[in-house]
Amino acid sequence: MRIHRAGTAAGALLAALLTVTGCGPSPAGSEGGKAAEGKPASASPAKKGPGGYGGLLMGARWMVQWVTVDGREISAPPHAASWMAFDYDNTVKGNDGCAPFHRSAFLSDSALTLRGDWAEATEDGGCPAKNRAFAERLRKVFNGPLTIAQRVDTLTLDLKNRQGDYVALKLQQPEGFYGRRWQVPRLSVADTYSPDLPKSAYFIFHEDGTVIGNLGCNDFTSKAVFEGDTLTMWEPTRLSQRTCSPDIMKGEGYLLSMRRNPQTFTYRVTYDSMSAFDDSEGALLGNGYEFTALPD
Repeated sequence: MRIHRAGTAAGALLAALLTVTGCGPSPAGSEGGKAAEGKPASASPAKKGPGGYGGLLMGARWMVQWVTVDGREISAPPHAASWMAFDYDNTVKGNDGCAPFHRSAFLSDSALTLRGDWAEATEDGGCPAKNRAFAERLRKVFNGPLTIAQRVDTLTLDLKNRQGDYVALKLQQPEGFYGRRWQVPRLSVADTYSPDLPKSAYFIFHEDGTVIGNLGCNDFTSKAVFEGDTLTMWEPTRLSQRTCSPDIMKGEGYLLSMRRNPQTFTYRVTYDSMSAFDDSEGALLGNGYEFTALPD
Protein backbone atom coordinates (compact mmCIF):
# COMPACT_ATOMS: atom_id res chain seq x y z
CA MET A 1 0.00 0.00 0.00
CA ARG A 2 1.30 3.40 -0.94
CA ILE A 3 1.67 5.73 2.07
CA HIS A 4 0.46 9.24 1.29
CA ARG A 5 2.40 11.89 3.21
CA ALA A 6 2.28 15.64 2.83
CA GLY A 7 5.37 17.44 1.59
CA THR A 8 6.35 20.80 0.17
CA ALA A 9 7.17 19.45 -3.29
CA ALA A 10 4.03 17.31 -3.40
CA GLY A 11 1.94 20.24 -2.22
CA ALA A 12 3.31 22.45 -4.96
CA LEU A 13 2.68 19.74 -7.52
CA LEU A 14 -0.86 19.28 -6.26
CA ALA A 15 -1.54 22.98 -6.63
CA ALA A 16 -0.10 22.98 -10.14
CA LEU A 17 -1.95 19.88 -11.31
CA LEU A 18 -5.29 20.86 -9.84
CA THR A 19 -5.41 24.49 -10.99
CA VAL A 20 -8.89 25.20 -12.29
CA THR A 21 -9.50 27.49 -15.19
CA GLY A 22 -12.21 30.13 -14.81
CA CYS A 23 -15.72 29.50 -16.06
CA GLY A 24 -18.22 31.82 -17.67
CA PRO A 25 -21.34 32.96 -15.86
CA SER A 26 -23.76 30.20 -14.94
CA PRO A 27 -27.31 30.41 -13.70
CA ALA A 28 -27.64 30.28 -9.95
CA GLY A 29 -28.38 26.91 -8.46
CA SER A 30 -28.58 24.99 -5.24
CA GLU A 31 -25.63 23.90 -3.11
CA GLY A 32 -25.60 20.40 -4.57
CA GLY A 33 -26.47 18.92 -7.94
CA LYS A 34 -29.45 16.78 -8.76
CA ALA A 35 -29.05 13.16 -9.70
CA ALA A 36 -27.65 12.63 -13.19
CA GLU A 37 -30.02 11.87 -16.02
CA GLY A 38 -30.48 8.16 -16.24
CA LYS A 39 -30.74 7.05 -12.64
CA PRO A 40 -28.38 4.42 -11.25
CA ALA A 41 -29.35 0.95 -12.23
CA SER A 42 -31.76 -0.26 -9.60
CA ALA A 43 -30.91 -3.42 -7.77
CA SER A 44 -31.86 -6.39 -9.92
CA PRO A 45 -34.09 -9.07 -8.42
CA ALA A 46 -32.16 -11.23 -5.99
CA LYS A 47 -30.43 -14.06 -7.80
CA LYS A 48 -30.10 -17.32 -5.95
CA GLY A 49 -26.57 -18.62 -5.60
CA PRO A 50 -24.55 -20.65 -3.12
CA GLY A 51 -23.23 -19.29 0.13
CA GLY A 52 -19.66 -19.47 1.35
CA TYR A 53 -16.74 -19.08 -1.02
CA GLY A 54 -18.80 -20.29 -3.98
CA GLY A 55 -21.11 -17.34 -3.40
CA LEU A 56 -18.13 -14.98 -3.57
CA LEU A 57 -17.17 -16.36 -6.99
CA MET A 58 -20.69 -16.06 -8.35
CA GLY A 59 -21.44 -12.95 -10.39
CA ALA A 60 -17.93 -11.52 -10.01
CA ARG A 61 -14.92 -11.27 -12.30
CA TRP A 62 -11.61 -12.71 -11.06
CA MET A 63 -8.12 -12.34 -12.44
CA VAL A 64 -5.79 -15.34 -12.42
CA GLN A 65 -2.59 -14.54 -10.53
CA TRP A 66 -0.77 -17.83 -10.92
CA VAL A 67 -1.15 -21.60 -11.25
CA THR A 68 0.74 -24.07 -9.07
CA VAL A 69 1.44 -27.48 -10.65
CA ASP A 70 3.49 -30.16 -8.85
CA GLY A 71 4.63 -27.54 -6.37
CA ARG A 72 5.88 -25.19 -9.09
CA GLU A 73 4.31 -21.73 -9.35
CA ILE A 74 3.74 -20.35 -12.86
CA SER A 75 2.80 -16.66 -12.97
CA ALA A 76 -0.10 -15.53 -15.12
CA PRO A 77 0.51 -13.10 -17.99
CA PRO A 78 0.59 -9.45 -16.84
CA HIS A 79 -2.30 -6.97 -16.84
CA ALA A 80 -4.93 -9.56 -15.93
CA ALA A 81 -4.78 -11.15 -19.38
CA SER A 82 -6.10 -14.36 -17.79
CA TRP A 83 -9.44 -14.05 -16.01
CA MET A 84 -12.74 -15.79 -15.32
CA ALA A 85 -16.31 -14.76 -14.49
CA PHE A 86 -18.94 -17.09 -13.02
CA ASP A 87 -22.60 -16.58 -13.95
CA TYR A 88 -25.91 -17.68 -12.46
CA ASP A 89 -26.66 -19.84 -15.50
CA ASN A 90 -24.03 -22.32 -14.27
CA THR A 91 -21.35 -21.25 -16.72
CA VAL A 92 -17.93 -19.68 -16.47
CA LYS A 93 -16.33 -17.60 -19.19
CA GLY A 94 -12.91 -16.03 -19.38
CA ASN A 95 -9.52 -16.08 -21.03
CA ASP A 96 -6.64 -18.46 -20.38
CA GLY A 97 -4.08 -15.83 -21.34
CA CYS A 98 -4.17 -16.68 -25.02
CA ALA A 99 -7.72 -17.64 -25.95
CA PRO A 100 -11.25 -17.15 -24.58
CA PHE A 101 -13.15 -20.05 -23.01
CA HIS A 102 -16.70 -20.88 -21.92
CA ARG A 103 -17.62 -23.94 -19.82
CA SER A 104 -20.31 -25.38 -17.58
CA ALA A 105 -19.56 -24.64 -13.92
CA PHE A 106 -21.52 -25.76 -10.86
CA LEU A 107 -20.77 -23.98 -7.58
CA SER A 108 -21.52 -24.95 -4.00
CA ASP A 109 -20.42 -23.30 -0.75
CA SER A 110 -16.89 -24.70 -0.97
CA ALA A 111 -16.57 -26.57 -4.26
CA LEU A 112 -16.66 -26.10 -8.02
CA THR A 113 -17.35 -28.75 -10.63
CA LEU A 114 -16.45 -28.04 -14.26
CA ARG A 115 -18.03 -30.04 -17.06
CA GLY A 116 -17.63 -30.27 -20.78
CA ASP A 117 -14.50 -30.45 -22.85
CA TRP A 118 -12.19 -27.53 -23.31
CA ALA A 119 -12.53 -25.99 -26.74
CA GLU A 120 -9.34 -26.37 -28.69
CA ALA A 121 -7.11 -23.37 -28.06
CA THR A 122 -6.90 -21.13 -31.09
CA GLU A 123 -3.46 -21.16 -32.61
CA ASP A 124 -2.39 -17.56 -32.34
CA GLY A 125 1.02 -16.64 -33.62
CA GLY A 126 0.68 -13.34 -31.78
CA CYS A 127 0.42 -15.03 -28.38
CA PRO A 128 3.87 -15.22 -26.73
CA ALA A 129 5.25 -18.68 -25.98
CA LYS A 130 5.27 -17.88 -22.25
CA ASN A 131 1.55 -17.11 -22.35
CA ARG A 132 0.82 -20.30 -24.26
CA ALA A 133 2.76 -22.33 -21.69
CA PHE A 134 0.74 -20.74 -18.89
CA ALA A 135 -2.56 -21.35 -20.71
CA GLU A 136 -1.68 -25.03 -21.10
CA ARG A 137 -1.12 -25.43 -17.36
CA LEU A 138 -4.25 -23.47 -16.47
CA ARG A 139 -6.35 -25.73 -18.67
CA LYS A 140 -4.83 -28.76 -16.96
CA VAL A 141 -5.67 -27.60 -13.43
CA PHE A 142 -8.95 -25.76 -14.07
CA ASN A 143 -10.83 -28.97 -14.69
CA GLY A 144 -13.13 -31.45 -12.97
CA PRO A 145 -13.97 -31.07 -9.27
CA LEU A 146 -12.12 -28.32 -7.39
CA THR A 147 -12.31 -27.13 -3.80
CA ILE A 148 -12.54 -23.39 -3.07
CA ALA A 149 -10.47 -21.92 -0.24
CA GLN A 150 -9.60 -18.46 1.01
CA ARG A 151 -5.91 -17.64 0.61
CA VAL A 152 -5.39 -14.35 2.48
CA ASP A 153 -8.85 -12.79 2.62
CA THR A 154 -12.09 -12.84 0.66
CA LEU A 155 -10.37 -10.94 -2.16
CA THR A 156 -8.08 -13.91 -2.87
CA LEU A 157 -9.33 -17.45 -3.46
CA ASP A 158 -7.67 -20.72 -4.51
CA LEU A 159 -9.25 -23.43 -6.66
CA LYS A 160 -7.53 -26.73 -5.81
CA ASN A 161 -7.74 -30.17 -7.41
CA ARG A 162 -7.29 -33.56 -5.74
CA GLN A 163 -3.59 -33.61 -6.58
CA GLY A 164 -2.97 -30.36 -4.70
CA ASP A 165 -2.47 -28.25 -7.82
CA TYR A 166 -4.38 -24.97 -7.72
CA VAL A 167 -5.38 -21.78 -9.51
CA ALA A 168 -4.82 -18.55 -7.51
CA LEU A 169 -7.48 -15.89 -8.08
CA LYS A 170 -7.85 -12.25 -7.06
CA LEU A 171 -11.02 -10.17 -7.24
CA GLN A 172 -11.08 -7.92 -10.29
CA GLN A 173 -14.69 -6.68 -10.32
CA PRO A 174 -17.23 -7.52 -7.59
CA GLU A 175 -20.79 -8.46 -8.41
CA GLY A 176 -22.80 -5.35 -9.25
CA PHE A 177 -19.67 -3.41 -10.23
CA TYR A 178 -21.39 -1.76 -13.19
CA GLY A 179 -24.45 0.39 -12.62
CA ARG A 180 -23.70 1.26 -9.01
CA ARG A 181 -22.78 4.71 -7.71
CA TRP A 182 -19.09 5.23 -6.92
CA GLN A 183 -18.52 8.29 -4.74
CA VAL A 184 -15.26 10.21 -5.29
CA PRO A 185 -14.07 11.38 -1.84
CA ARG A 186 -10.72 12.64 -3.12
CA LEU A 187 -8.06 12.52 -5.83
CA SER A 188 -4.50 11.32 -5.31
CA VAL A 189 -1.52 13.28 -6.63
CA ALA A 190 2.05 12.00 -6.13
CA ASP A 191 2.28 11.12 -2.43
CA THR A 192 -0.59 13.26 -1.17
CA TYR A 193 -4.32 13.77 -1.65
CA SER A 194 -6.48 16.58 -2.98
CA PRO A 195 -8.79 18.39 -0.57
CA ASP A 196 -12.01 16.49 0.10
CA LEU A 197 -14.36 16.60 -2.87
CA PRO A 198 -18.10 17.33 -2.61
CA LYS A 199 -19.98 14.41 -1.07
CA SER A 200 -22.50 14.71 -3.89
CA ALA A 201 -19.86 13.76 -6.51
CA TYR A 202 -20.22 10.24 -7.92
CA PHE A 203 -19.57 8.20 -11.06
CA ILE A 204 -21.70 5.40 -12.52
CA PHE A 205 -19.78 3.12 -14.90
CA HIS A 206 -21.65 1.04 -17.46
CA GLU A 207 -20.36 -2.03 -19.23
CA ASP A 208 -20.82 -0.40 -22.64
CA GLY A 209 -18.24 2.26 -21.70
CA THR A 210 -20.60 5.11 -20.87
CA VAL A 211 -20.27 6.99 -17.59
CA ILE A 212 -22.83 9.28 -15.98
CA GLY A 213 -22.85 10.98 -12.60
CA ASN A 214 -22.49 14.25 -10.78
CA LEU A 215 -19.40 16.42 -10.30
CA GLY A 216 -20.68 17.94 -7.08
CA CYS A 217 -22.94 20.55 -8.63
CA ASN A 218 -23.49 19.61 -12.27
CA ASP A 219 -24.44 16.35 -13.94
CA PHE A 220 -21.96 14.93 -16.44
CA THR A 221 -21.40 12.25 -19.04
CA SER A 222 -18.14 10.63 -20.08
CA LYS A 223 -16.53 7.44 -21.34
CA ALA A 224 -14.48 4.81 -19.52
CA VAL A 225 -13.07 1.48 -20.70
CA PHE A 226 -11.97 -1.30 -18.36
CA GLU A 227 -9.49 -3.70 -19.96
CA GLY A 228 -7.52 -6.17 -17.89
CA ASP A 229 -6.21 -4.27 -14.88
CA THR A 230 -6.40 -0.88 -16.61
CA LEU A 231 -9.06 1.82 -16.71
CA THR A 232 -9.00 4.41 -19.50
CA MET A 233 -11.05 7.53 -18.76
CA TRP A 234 -12.05 10.56 -20.82
CA GLU A 235 -12.65 14.04 -19.43
CA PRO A 236 -16.22 14.57 -18.20
CA THR A 237 -18.62 16.80 -20.14
CA ARG A 238 -21.05 18.83 -18.05
CA LEU A 239 -24.73 18.42 -18.87
CA SER A 240 -25.80 21.50 -16.93
CA GLN A 241 -24.37 24.89 -15.98
CA ARG A 242 -25.45 25.34 -12.38
CA THR A 243 -23.37 27.34 -9.93
CA CYS A 244 -22.98 26.16 -6.34
CA SER A 245 -20.83 27.29 -3.41
CA PRO A 246 -17.15 28.12 -4.12
CA ASP A 247 -15.92 24.97 -2.37
CA ILE A 248 -18.21 22.73 -4.41
CA MET A 249 -17.26 24.46 -7.66
CA LYS A 250 -13.58 24.11 -6.80
CA GLY A 251 -14.00 20.36 -6.27
CA GLU A 252 -15.96 20.11 -9.51
CA GLY A 253 -13.09 21.79 -11.31
CA TYR A 254 -10.69 19.13 -10.01
CA LEU A 255 -12.89 16.40 -11.52
CA LEU A 256 -13.19 18.21 -14.87
CA SER A 257 -9.42 18.46 -15.29
CA MET A 258 -7.28 15.51 -16.38
CA ARG A 259 -3.56 15.35 -17.12
CA ARG A 260 -4.27 13.73 -20.50
CA ASN A 261 -7.48 13.08 -22.39
CA PRO A 262 -7.93 10.16 -22.40
CA GLN A 263 -5.77 8.90 -19.54
CA THR A 264 -5.08 5.28 -18.57
CA PHE A 265 -4.84 4.14 -14.95
CA THR A 266 -4.11 0.86 -13.20
CA TYR A 267 -7.05 0.04 -10.95
CA ARG A 268 -7.64 -2.13 -7.89
CA VAL A 269 -10.86 -3.02 -6.12
CA THR A 270 -12.32 -4.39 -2.92
CA TYR A 271 -16.00 -5.17 -2.50
CA ASP A 272 -16.79 -1.52 -1.68
CA SER A 273 -13.85 0.58 -2.89
CA MET A 274 -11.72 1.20 -5.97
CA SER A 275 -8.50 3.10 -6.60
CA ALA A 276 -7.14 4.07 -10.01
CA PHE A 277 -3.60 5.47 -10.31
CA ASP A 278 -1.35 6.49 -13.20
CA ASP A 279 2.38 6.61 -12.50
CA SER A 280 3.47 6.21 -16.13
CA GLU A 281 5.42 9.49 -15.90
CA GLY A 282 7.04 8.63 -12.58
CA ALA A 283 5.80 8.47 -9.00
CA LEU A 284 6.19 12.22 -8.39
CA LEU A 285 3.91 12.99 -11.34
CA GLY A 286 1.44 10.20 -10.60
CA ASN A 287 -2.22 10.96 -10.09
CA GLY A 288 -5.49 9.12 -9.77
CA TYR A 289 -8.90 8.60 -8.19
CA GLU A 290 -10.21 7.10 -4.97
CA PHE A 291 -13.75 5.68 -5.15
CA THR A 292 -16.13 4.39 -2.49
CA ALA A 293 -19.22 2.37 -3.40
CA LEU A 294 -22.48 3.92 -2.21
CA PRO A 295 -25.31 1.70 -0.96
CA ASP A 296 -28.19 1.07 -3.33
